Parts: sequence; structure tokens; C-alpha cells
Amino acid sequence: MNRPLRFIIATPICDGHDVAAAAITRILRLEGAQAVYIGFNKTPYQIAKAASEEDATAIAISTYNGGHVAFLKELVQELKRQGINDIPIFVGGGGTILEKEIEPLKKIGITKVYRPPLDLTDAIRDMISIASTHSYKEPSPNGSPSRILAQTLTLIEAEELSTTYPKNASIPPVVWGIGGRGGAGKSTLIDELILRFLISTEGSIAILTADPTLGDRLRMIHCYNPRVFMRSVSVRPGESTSGKLAPLITKIRENGYQLILVESVGLGQNELGVAPIVDSSIFCMTPEYGTDIQLEKEALLSSSEIVVMNKRDYPQSEARARRVQQFITSGQKFFLTEAKHFGDPGVNELFTEIAQRSELGSNPIELPASQFVEQIPFNRRSYLGSIVDTHRKYYEDYENLGQSELDGIQAQFDQIWDKYGFNGDLSGCRIENGIAYREVDNGEIPVARKTTTGIWVPVIGIPHKNSSLNEIVRYVSRQNVPGSFPYTEGAYQFRRKDEDPIRMFAGLGLPETTNQRFHLLAKGHGSPRLSTAFDSLTLYGLDSDEPGASAKVGEGGVAVDTIDDMLRLYDGFDLESTSVSLTMNGPAPTIMAMYLAAAKRRGFDWSKLRGTIQTDIFKELQAQNEAQFPLEPSLRLIGDMVEFMMPNVPSWYPISISGYHIGEAGANPIQELAFTLANGLTYIEVFKSRGLSVEEFTKKFSFFFTSGSELEFNVLGRVARRIWAVALKKYYGVEGNGAALKFHSQTSGRSLQDTEPLHNLTRVALQAEHALHNNTNSLHTNSYKETYTTPEEDDALLAMGSQQIPLVESGDFGYIENLNQGSYGLSYLEDAVESAVHQIFTEINMQGGVIPAIENEYFRTAIQEEVQRERKAMREGERKIIGVNYLSNSSSLRPRGQLVNIPMKQKRHQIKRTKNFKADNQTNAAVSLRNLQKVAMSDGNVFESLLGAVEYATVGQITNALSEVWGKFRPSM
Repeated sequence: MNRPLRFIIATPICDGHDVAAAAITRILRLEGAQAVYIGFNKTPYQIAKAASEEDATAIAISTYNGGHVAFLKELVQELKRQGINDIPIFVGGGGTILEKEIEPLKKIGITKVYRPPLDLTDAIRDMISIASTHSYKEPSPNGSPSRILAQTLTLIEAEELSTTYPKNASIPPVVWGIGGRGGAGKSTLIDELILRFLISTEGSIAILTADPTLGDRLRMIHCYNPRVFMRSVSVRPGESTSGKLAPLITKIRENGYQLILVESVGLGQNELGVAPIVDSSIFCMTPEYGTDIQLEKEALLSSSEIVVMNKRDYPQSEARARRVQQFITSGQKFFLTEAKHFGDPGVNELFTEIAQRSELGSNPIELPASQFVEQIPFNRRSYLGSIVDTHRKYYEDYENLGQSELDGIQAQFDQIWDKYGFNGDLSGCRIENGIAYREVDNGEIPVARKTTTGIWVPVIGIPHKNSSLNEIVRYVSRQNVPGSFPYTEGAYQFRRKDEDPIRMFAGLGLPETTNQRFHLLAKGHGSPRLSTAFDSLTLYGLDSDEPGASAKVGEGGVAVDTIDDMLRLYDGFDLESTSVSLTMNGPAPTIMAMYLAAAKRRGFDWSKLRGTIQTDIFKELQAQNEAQFPLEPSLRLIGDMVEFMMPNVPSWYPISISGYHIGEAGANPIQELAFTLANGLTYIEVFKSRGLSVEEFTKKFSFFFTSGSELEFNVLGRVARRIWAVALKKYYGVEGNGAALKFHSQTSGRSLQDTEPLHNLTRVALQAEHALHNNTNSLHTNSYKETYTTPEEDDALLAMGSQQIPLVESGDFGYIENLNQGSYGLSYLEDAVESAVHQIFTEINMQGGVIPAIENEYFRTAIQEEVQRERKAMREGERKIIGVNYLSNSSSLRPRGQLVNIPMKQKRHQIKRTKNFKADNQTNAAVSLRNLQKVAMSDGNVFESLLGAVEYATVGQITNALSEVWGKFRPSM
């Protein structure tokens, strides 16, 4: 049969990173195959349903988060259940899938497993070659109706089966065509119409979507309902949309669907798209249509029964809508919508009109209408551009100082020298244990330390007392001493000597298992710092008893479903003297409420709790994808949490803006820094618009950066602190240490290799040095085997040594606090990186800020482009990786040591506990969840309601309850 190869691309349930899957999709298309990317976090049922309806010739799965063997076994079983036999299944997962697992996977039906070292393009060509050998199977009379329809549509597309059926609006079902220019939000609008159809009827609906890249399925989150049939059709530029879709529509009409929606490709002016071959047409446009002359060229505007102006959040939408209505006839209906907002009244009204015209007999839709206003007022959208201007003016002002100002700078530096300066003279100093102390106004400070060879060196290095005034001006404006504006060298004056910056990341299996690891890591460190890794189910706001997800329980992190789990997790720790970090984003407010409720049960005072929770929803939408709700309600919930915690849990950092996951997704160091700082500045604008004090809430911001091997990581923390400090002081008016940026570092997981893995020990130690020289406030060092397994106890202790040895045994950090400050090379690099960050700020500003840039897919595009550049550099040898493409040793490819597996017995135990908790608290949970929904649809503080709900409801129950009134996160490409 002459048909193009069509691959279904997906990542398993609770796998969020989609860079590899997106790259595979793009390369497949470049190689001439069709690729339907259905996205991340997909269940076996969803993958099989997509493969069935698309009549795929192959499936490619990118998995990275463990539990893949059980997942793939279930996928093979589901494919057979849906009548898809012998379809090639290709699987890859970096180092996650072990060599010893390849044969067992083949035995259950996996066609081929790809492991490093490999070139992605070569692997895809191999996939195409194998898929080409599998012959097409004719429709089986014993197959399901949807399966038979899918196979029949393939025959029609290949012109091996003809069909004729007259277009007649009197013959049910009514076929609606939805057309408009690309970017009008047609896919989102259709998805919301599907939801309303499912709510208001008991029938079935078919969706036929024409797209050059077959990418719309990713955006349609409701297409996996059993009552929905969805098929995508590749219509390339120059092809006739009507000619290609007409016979397919004819066949679909014969299959008993109550409603058929046909999405046209993005149209140009004077095009009718699918209008000639459907019963009724909808023209979907946006307020950014141009001028009246442009309107007159829109052929669908005058020929459609319904005109929809989507994206109502555009500032001039109301005025633009009135203008458009002057161009439509009395027989046309006009609707103003915001399809991305759950429960949008305009979409409700649109569906009611469609239902009436299609004789569906539906009642008016009454979804809870979202009341979310713009998070950042329109007149504040140029905040990033203004901050860039502020930085430039800050430096220009120092270049044009008058004499009196120069005299002031000299006087300021003289005070710095009198306080910190050391030229070898110990007279007047108190000497104790190799440290010389000097009397200052408020006590005494260390000014010199004695090295192991007997040399006295300054604690804080500063320019020579007789330095030129130009050098002094540059020092004061761009560097200064640690703990002083612009905080380039550190947020605090001195490193803490009573507490190492160690904050090791841990989490595996059951809460009590992770609790044991916590006690091991905290042993001997005085006031312990715990950093909690949650399993992927918890990260996605799901429970351990989620159908089809048992393989993921406790993999890559700890399973936490209930308040009882939270109590088990931190059992035996004095939470008032323990700093706890919670690496959680989408369901962060739920986990935070659960932590506070558990602490309260154990009698701890909230005002004495210390720690941080990540909470950063922006980077989820830009890179990692662990989001549950749309952006607007997510920001509302985060704002409610911050507003509650500032007075009630004052020592806690309720938001940690994370660049690490942006870097892990593929961004380069400058992109990671720029995107992260832009996100932080956007949170300022969001919270400021709520009326919160910038001076107060920015004191409770923390950041999280990668510490990698690239040159730029030598200055990443320095530049971050300087940009942040100047922005906060000069643009937002924040005085004092509120302008000091604090950050946690983690060595680069993406840089680790599972070929010759012992080399990772050196990589981690080098990266730890980078973080410590940047004066990070806390640090996690990765285990050398984290590319393929959760670290065992010995692995975790070895990883901890990677930072303890540089910190304790090396002289770099024991004597001079700012050893590298003033280096000509580093100073140049700082300025160059800062300038590059400003350039990215300008690019984001031109789109209206971070939130519009997310909607424009700016961040994802930039990251994916960088991934392609890095892959090309490795392929061509420009970027050398020891053991991979340089000095490789084939005898050392195998992972070393034992691999950590969470026993199925433990997973079943966790599932049983969760089910028992739900049964025991069924009545109270129902009451608390109804109250939570009521508050969520009002202007009350949702986080306060969460504090009550977590006593009786699970993480998954809370996520589902809020999704019912707020909607679900809809990913972009």
C-alpha cells in the first residue's frame, strides 16, 4: 500500500521532560515520515487510542523516569485490546533503560530499544527502515467501529478506496467546519467545544483536523474520552484542503456520530478552507486582524454562519469586536471568546448555538465561569525593557559622576578599606585559632586567616588602598564586598562556619524509606538541611492508586499521597530546627498545606519553621510540564499561598524560582539565567498587582540554578545577584538586603553520562567548585550513577563528599571569602554574560513579557533550538565528552554497582494505604472538597481552605476537585 509512515510519539504517564520526544518528532518529519506528537504524561490507553485512530504504522516512546518495564508491558497489552497487533514499538530513555532490560522488553513485544551512545538521527533512520518492512493490515470485520473507521480512512487517504456521499445538511450529523488564520486558537476552541459536548450529551463526536505537522492532538486534552474519535490529516502547502478532506468527511458521516467538527489548516486571505465541503462554517479570528481592508479580504467572514473572535484578553478586543460586527450580515451570529479560560461564557454561548443548530437537544452549558483578571496590568507589560534601561542608566551614571560624587565614592571605599583591608599588618588585631579579628563599630570581624603554610591572607580581598579612582568606581559599582550592594560576590558578608551549604536531594520509595535516608544524610551536620524529591505521581498531583500508574509509585522520589505520608516522611526530626526543601511545583500549595498541617499535628510552631518550596509554575510551562491547572488559576493559588505564609510562616521561602529544570530541558547557561531572572521579575509584577509589598515578599524569594561545566557557570551566580540587586533597588525601590538574591545550586544532571560513569565523579567535583566559587547558599551534588538509578546510601555519601572535599580540604574556601573577585577574565565574562541576559530580556519584552512569551512558545522554541545546536556540536566533535565521543573505552560502558529498584510489594503497600485513607475519610473529604471548590470560585484565599482539605483528602482528590472548577493545564507544542 502506498501510504506514508506515520509514527505516534509520546512519553509515559508522569514523564514530563519532552525535549527528546519533540526532537524525535522534528527529525522524523525531516526524514519524510509523518509524526503525530501526542505529548507527555500519556497513559497506555491514550497512546493506544491515538495509534488506533491515526492508524499509525509505528509508536516511539521516550521514557526517562523509571517504571518503564511495567508501563511498556501494559502498553503492549492495551494495543492488543484495542485491536492493534504487531505494530512496531520503539523505545529510548537515555541511560534509564538498562542493557539487561533490552531482551525482556523484546520478549513482551518491544521492537527495538535505543541506548547511548547513539546518534539520534541515525536511530530515527533505523526506526524508519524497520517500520517500512511492516505491511499494512486491511480492516478486520471483528475490530471495533472506531478501529475499522480509522483503517478505512487510511485506504481513502491512499486513494485505494473511493466513497461518494452527497453533502446534505438534512442528513445527520451536521458537519461544522472551523477555519481561520494560524494562531487564532482554533484547536483550543475545538477542545473546549468537545468538553461541552461530553458534559451536555451522551452521544459521540468526531474530530477531523487538518494540519501540516499533525500537531493539534497535543493541544486537545479532551480527545482521549472514549466518546471522541479524532483523526489528523496532513495537508501540505499547495495541497487542496477540500479535496483531501471531502471523502474522509463522507465516510465519517456514516458512522453514527452526533456531531462532526472539521478543523481547517491556518488560512490566508480570500480562502474558504473546508467551507465548501461542510454543512456550516465557523470563522475563528482574533482582535489582531489588521485593518478594515484586511477584513474585506477574509472570504470566510462573509460566508460563515458563525463568526468567533477569540483571545478576548487582547486589550482592544471589545472595540475590535464592535468593528467586526459592522461587517457581518443579520443572518450571522457573532461570539467573543477566550477559549483558554476554563468555563468561558462566550464559549458556553457558542456551544449552545451549535447544539441548537445541530439539533443535539442540549441544555444551556453552565460550566463554572473563570473570573481571572490579567495577572499583570497592561501598563506594566514593559517591565523587562524598563529594567534593562534601568541597568544601563545605573552604569551610565557611574561613568558621568561629578567631582563631589567621586569624592563620595572615595570616602566610601576608604571606609571599606578601614573595615576589611589587610596588608599584612596584624597590629591592633586579636588573634585566636589562626584568625585575626579587628574591632569595628558593632563588635569585631575576622580580617585575616593563617594558612597551613603560615601565610596570613585577608578574609575579604579588596582593591589596594592606593588603587586609581577609576578602579575604585568600577569596584564599588559592579563588585563591592560580599553582603553589600550590588551583592555580586555574595548575599551575605561571610560564609557560615557553623553550617555547611550541604543540602542533599533525597527521595525514594515509601515515606519511611526516604526518612531513613534523611537521617543518614543529616547525621553529624548540626542543624540539618533536607531536600525532598517526590515521585512523578506526586509531582503531577496524582495518587499512588491512579489507574495504570502503579509502576511509577516511589520511582525517582518519594510517594506522598496523604497527611499520614507527610508525618512518616519527617518522623524523628525537630522541624523547628530543620530546614526542609520541598521540590514541588504544580501541586506545591497542596504539598505545602500538607506539610504545615502535619507540623501542626506534631505540635510545631509555624512561626519557627524554616525551609523552601519551589512552587515555580512558569518554568513548568516553559520546560518541565508538571502543571495541573491553567496559568491564571495557578498564579492565583500561588499568590494566595504567599499572602498567607508571609505573616503566618515568616521564616519560610514560599517560592524558589528554578532555572535548573530549564537547563535540564536543554537551555544553555545564559538562557537559563535570563529566563529564570525574567520569571522572578514577573512574579514580582504578579504579586505587586495583588497589592503585596515588594519590599517584603522579595525577601522570601529564593532561586535554584544549575552548576555545570561550561565556562559561563564560573560567573552565573555573580551575574544573577548583580542584575537582581540593581533591578530591585533602582527599579522597584527595594532597600537593604531585600535586594540580595539567594540561591541553591545543583550539579548538572544532564551533563552526567552512563558510559564510563566513574568520570561523573570528576564532573560533579568540578561543578561543585563552580557553585562554591559563586558563593551559593546551598548545594546538592549528584551521584555518579544518577543517569540510570536512584543512588544507594554509599553513592549519596560519595556525592556529598564531592562538595565537602573542595569546601573543607581545599584552601579555596577556608581562607579568602572572595578568592576570585577582581580577576580580569572573570570580570570580562561577568559583563559579557550580563549583556547577553539583557538582550534576552529585550526579546521577551518585545512580546509583552514572560506570560505572553509563554503563550507564543518563545521559551520552548529557544530551548529546542539550543538542544539541536548541542546535538550537532557533539555529532561533529566540536563539543567533546570524555568516554562518549572522545577517548571512549568500550570495555567501560556498563553501569557499575547495584541498581536501586522499588519492590512491587512496597508499591502495593502504598497503594493500599492510600485507598484505606480515602475510605476512612470519605465523608469528611467530600465536605472539605466542596468547600475548597466554593472558595476557588470566589475571591477567598484558596490556600487557607487547602489547610483544612489536606486533613481528609489526598493530593489526587484535591487536584481533581480544583480541575473541575478551574480546568486542566493545556500544553503547547
